[in-house]
Amino acid sequence: MNDLAICYENGKGTEKNLEKAIYWYQKAAENGDKEAQFNLGVFYSNGIGIEKDEEAKAFYWYQKAAENENKEAQFKLSICYEEGIGTDKDEAKAFYWCQKIAENVDKEAQFNLGLCYEEGIGIEKDEAKAFYWYQKGKNKNKYTQNKLDFYYEKEIDIKNKDKSIYWYQKAAENENKYAQNRLGYCYQFGIGIEKDEVKAFYWYQKAAENGNDIAMKNLAMCYKKGEGIEKNLEKVFYWYQKAAENGNDVAMNNLAMYYEMGKGTEKNLEKAFYWYQKAAEKDHIKAISSLALCYKDGKGTEKNLEKAFYWYQKAAENGNNIAMNNLAVYYERGEGTEKNLEKAFYWYQKAAENGNVIAMFNLANRYIDKEGKEKDLEKAFYWYQKAAENEYKDAQFKLGLCYEEGIGIEKDEAKAFYWYQKTAQQGVNNAQYKLGFFYKIGKGVKKDLEKSIYWFKKAEEGSLSATEWIENALKYEKVKLISYEELNNVVPLHAGGFGKISKAIWAKTNNYVICKKLTNTTCIKNDLLDAFIHELKMHLHLNYSDRIIRCFGISLEPKTNEYLLIMQYANNGDLQSYLENNFKNLTWNDKKKLAFQIADGLNYLHNENILHRDLHSKNIVIHENNAKITDFGISKNQNSLISTAYVGNFGVVAYMEPKRFIDPKFPYAKSSDIYSFGVLMWEISSGYPPFKENDNKIALAVSISNGAREITITGTPKEYENLYKKCWKREPEQRPTINEILDEFERMGFGNNVTSELVKDDDNLTSESVEYVNFSTDVRVDWNTV
Repeated sequence: MNDLAICYENGKGTEKNLEKAIYWYQKAAENGDKEAQFNLGVFYSNGIGIEKDEEAKAFYWYQKAAENENKEAQFKLSICYEEGIGTDKDEAKAFYWCQKIAENVDKEAQFNLGLCYEEGIGIEKDEAKAFYWYQKGKNKNKYTQNKLDFYYEKEIDIKNKDKSIYWYQKAAENENKYAQNRLGYCYQFGIGIEKDEVKAFYWYQKAAENGNDIAMKNLAMCYKKGEGIEKNLEKVFYWYQKAAENGNDVAMNNLAMYYEMGKGTEKNLEKAFYWYQKAAEKDHIKAISSLALCYKDGKGTEKNLEKAFYWYQKAAENGNNIAMNNLAVYYERGEGTEKNLEKAFYWYQKAAENGNVIAMFNLANRYIDKEGKEKDLEKAFYWYQKAAENEYKDAQFKLGLCYEEGIGIEKDEAKAFYWYQKTAQQGVNNAQYKLGFFYKIGKGVKKDLEKSIYWFKKAEEGSLSATEWIENALKYEKVKLISYEELNNVVPLHAGGFGKISKAIWAKTNNYVICKKLTNTTCIKNDLLDAFIHELKMHLHLNYSDRIIRCFGISLEPKTNEYLLIMQYANNGDLQSYLENNFKNLTWNDKKKLAFQIADGLNYLHNENILHRDLHSKNIVIHENNAKITDFGISKNQNSLISTAYVGNFGVVAYMEPKRFIDPKFPYAKSSDIYSFGVLMWEISSGYPPFKENDNKIALAVSISNGAREITITGTPKEYENLYKKCWKREPEQRPTINEILDEFERMGFGNNVTSELVKDDDNLTSESVEYVNFSTDVRVDWNTV
């Protein structure tokens, strides 16, 4: 009956007649013929213009045939349940019939069963079983093979590793490049099989030669590490290049690094930039950060801080903690974007919380410097400690300072000594000076003059020669070399006690800059270059405050072969000239603002333990009506035994520490800067220099040391007058600290919580008197220094 129906359906041996075909299929099916049942189901499924009840009849006969073990009907029945054809959708029953036929070696059903396991259709997800059924049905069609390739390529973790190795091996031997790479990986790391680097290399090579980009990258790593093969940088480069050209982002980044460093090929910054950019476009985080660095430094492309900022931001938002820290620096300095201290603080914090040690240190500094966030000394200590525990030596030194001075933690001289010692052993000069002093007076450790002398000498010997220092600074980009050809319209302005000042237009920015060239004097301790390096180091140390004149870099004058400091130009001139030209237009608020800005700058210096030692109105400049401190030629670190490049007693008499008129060996301390600041406050109140009618400087020095001071200008606010008179008291210990000065300005309405417990005036900590014993036993005031 079934055969007769087939003849009527297909017109074999008789005319085609679908009605009779249906009749005989029906008769055979009702008599239990499973083939007729299946064929009747197909007839109802494929009939033209079939109604819904016909789909139900198709489902009915598929079910009957399936129950009679007709494999094709079982497969069709699983489709009906999966798609709701002639019955309600039922993924569990679809899975049941798919599994039943798959076990009977139906390749299409095996693929569908794999899909059910992969996507959790009618059964709990199980990638291992999905992988198994895809393997079973792999010879049927391209879709099954594609699924297998996906598993191999993405290296999905298969729980049954032994079984996985078997299938990897079979597929690898059949030239499946993904399986070859995966098998190499298993051999390399001993996953499901005994570790064998030679076999790992073999299968990586096979996969690479078959065009697998991941295997190309892995092969490069084998050549790099010498795993399974001898090390070979040229082949590392070759396979990174092949993988990169095939779209592998990791290889693109590594290839860029090889071009940048000249490893395995000639150094080529343009190609390095190209491949960093290609990898960055594929969202490779390290490449994004490296691309930002290229734009920052102009490596392989033109310098572009806006693009550097863009890529740092992209990397930071993708979790790169180095980029987070760099992004914070850009926000803090206003480079490539508008200055935003709140965002700087945010990104320092994000970077620190994500483990970036430099950011931990920077965040601690922000908590102390109160920029972008309210000051919090306990949090500053916390982050110094975190960075110190991660072996960041700058933070270790700061931690020692916190313990010594009780910043955010109780004083503990023994712990201060511990951290200074740890830092000193790493060659940090300031820590070595500290250690020498601690041994000298028995602070936090038993007094030991021999060890004191050892550490003082160690500190002095630790510095490179001036020539070596400049070479290293330029090589490692600590300082920028500005070509003299970029300086146009150089015009001499004036000469001071230690240098000549010129003005020029810097072609790169089309803005004015100041060019300072040091001049030889008998007071230079070693040579002119040493003095130049000293002032340059001071600028680099202090280059991050708006209250300090910025140093852009150095230049070399071709004719004289002498170095120049290239610095920010102040468009309103020095304070003395500014007062002379603008005094009648200044309100008392304007005057207080100028004095506050100088105090705030001095606060920054003292926070960094720097003594200016030559504060007067020619060394304060005004830019956009804001005061900035400049000229650090004779400045020094308070903790350094012998850090200044000059020997002698320098300064403008009216502003100098009175104690030094009587005793040139009297140690210069923070209180000495405070005295000079008091005189500057008076000058701002009057509009002219102190003791301007007194030409006899020796007589003036005697008079000042005996208590002579300028008289109060009529109309001076009482709180302002009281403050500068406290600053210029004869006895240093009676003068206020910079903290107390800023507190007074805050009461006058200037500054926001501007005090800093980091600045503690301890005149006894200076060792400057030793310097004069060693280098100048007959020191006299140089009255010609103005």
